[in-house]
Amino acid sequence: MAADIVVEVDEAAIEALALDDDVQADMRARMDRVVQVAKATAPVLTGRFQESIHRVEQADADGTVHVDANVHYAIYVEHGTRQTDRHGRAIHPPRLTLTNALDAAGGDH
Repeated sequence: MAADIVVEVDEAAIEALALDDDVQADMRARMDRVVQVAKATAPVLTGRFQESIHRVEQADADGTVHVDANVHYAIYVEHGTRQTDRHGRAIHPPRLTLTNALDAAGGDH
């Protein structure tokens, strides 16, 4: 007869782990690397998008650390638009600057 295996997960301990000082320091360092890669690979017309890329200083209550580009058109740089020229080519194709920077820095999106 096979023995039953019971695994109890301490979800509170797992949630608290994200708030640990060492984990937060690691997350900030990783997001700083994302910022470096994003700024190095960002498309530059005026430089405003590139300059706006930054790590949000305050982590969320659950410990999540964010990188943001806070110009009003950042979403269109990242994901592009459906606008096409008369030949059907995208005028503003997706650049995926932040997405690719997260991948390059070893993050997960």
